[in-house]
Amino acid sequence: MQYTELTRKELQREYTRLTQRYSSYMREPMELDMRAEDPLLGRCENRRAAKYFGTVLGKELSDTGAARPTPAEDAVAALCTMPGCANRTVELCRRAGVLFDAVDHSTVLARIIPFDAKSEQLTHAASLFAISARLAALESLRGTLLRT
Repeated sequence: MQYTELTRKELQREYTRLTQRYSSYMREPMELDMRAEDPLLGRCENRRAAKYFGTVLGKELSDTGAARPTPAEDAVAALCTMPGCANRTVELCRRAGVLFDAVDHSTVLARIIPFDAKSEQLTHAASLFAISARLAALESLRGTLLRT
């Protein structure tokens, strides 16, 4: 379901559902910094982790239009958010303990996957990344609808 095609009521319902999911991340915050550049990006373990992280992101974001994975040379994962949603996405992630970089108004990067990160932590971080992008998009769309 593309968010831009939803009615005001459907947007509110989706926002409420995602807010509940986000609240569960706030109850169990994780400390994971994914902002530093990774000098060991070529290592096999890290490529596997990056692929896994990207797979979780893709599943969480499929067909919403909130954000889409985008290539970035200096990152293991990058999201192209709806215009103006990158900083809000990063802020939501930060409040739940996972740190990403916003490089402009619509691009968010995960530059590193720490070597000691376990698969459940990566799932948690990728889901949080995607949910935060979706919440930021919904907030933006709701604000647009309220002004019209």
